[in-house]
Amino acid sequence: MQAPSTFGDRRNPPILFLHGIRLGSAIWSEHAQRLASRYYVVALDLPGHGSVADLTFTEENVRAALADAIERIARRPALLVGYSLGGFVAMRHAARFPEQTAGLLLADCTLDFEGWRAWPYLAGVQFAQMLPARWLDAFVHAGFVMTLPASWRAIVEPIPFSRDVFAQTAAIVASSRNALAEIATYRKPVLIVNGEYDFVFRVDERRFMHRLPQARLRIMRGADHTGPLRRSGEFTAIVEEFAQQVFHA
Repeated sequence: MQAPSTFGDRRNPPILFLHGIRLGSAIWSEHAQRLASRYYVVALDLPGHGSVADLTFTEENVRAALADAIERIARRPALLVGYSLGGFVAMRHAARFPEQTAGLLLADCTLDFEGWRAWPYLAGVQFAQMLPARWLDAFVHAGFVMTLPASWRAIVEPIPFSRDVFAQTAAIVASSRNALAEIATYRKPVLIVNGEYDFVFRVDERRFMHRLPQARLRIMRGADHTGPLRRSGEFTAIVEEFAQQVFHA
């Protein structure tokens, strides 16, 4: 397993960052550098992305990647910061191995793929799989142009990525229990951070808050799904404020 990127002193409280689909650990460099004076920051490439683009995105491989990263942290449970796909990964891991976490920050992932909610994603994946590679690349590039400034596109677009991840995540969505059923038993601190205009991934926001009574909600005003990237300074400040509560309360 490829070693994750690390920042700061291992003796400090650990924060583990998990990226979204078609991204990679490189998106967290700016955030990590801002946090490294007070925290030990670990940024992991999920299977099918970045340094492990050739690794199949399966539950077994995802679990092994997180276990390896957490073993490297070792000294104490980490605060998991999961964005989009990384948020769903963080939820599942925390629900199954709560003793390995100090808390959860879930960014732009309050959507439960139970029942009809999975259909648009599964249909989108089918469409992506039908496109020739160059067409899919052009489609993804157009999406980046519409949603990210040039400085962020320069970071994101070179990240290696396996297009098979779309189908592999769809298979997990189609076969898994719903996210709320799994995470409802989690009792450690939770902060939900959503962009004000991230309408798709806010669909089940209230249901998440209801099922996680200890959770708090933070809305990034004027932001969409790309808020943690486009407004990295603001998002990092939110992470740091929550980390202080988790580790120093």
